[in-house]
Amino acid sequence: MKIRYILIYTILTITYVNAYDLNKKPQIIEYKKEKNYKKLINLANKYALEKQIDKSLNAAKEAYECNKKSKEALLIMARIYNFKKDYENLLDTAKKIVKLSPKNYLGNIYLANAYMQKDKSKAKEILLGLLKKHPEDKQILDKLKVLNEV
Repeated sequence: MKIRYILIYTILTITYVNAYDLNKKPQIIEYKKEKNYKKLINLANKYALEKQIDKSLNAAKEAYECNKKSKEALLIMARIYNFKKDYENLLDTAKKIVKLSPKNYLGNIYLANAYMQKDKSKAKEILLGLLKKHPEDKQILDKLKVLNEV
């Protein structure tokens, strides 16, 4: 009888310990990912300040792979694509930003910039929507002026 209790106790203890360890591992992995994400964002910003654009872009892409729900890495990527005039990648990245945060000012500006190269009516629609929220924004007014002249 005692052996039976000892055996049951041992099995329950092993099961509990294993279950506890299984729950802990994902938290550790998520913590490491978050820590790595922050390092990569800082690195991307550092490289951008040093005008090392390709290194900045690579660090931002790695950061995005660590955390696909944060728009910080996407905004860095969009800024670089806009600078490089890579409108295809800018369009994809800006769409992701706006999907995560529809009212994000910069995300919408980048989206309008990308559409200015392909679909001017879509760009105008986005800019007019932004103009309602920011009626005296010079950047928006200038972009609309350019669209109306073309």
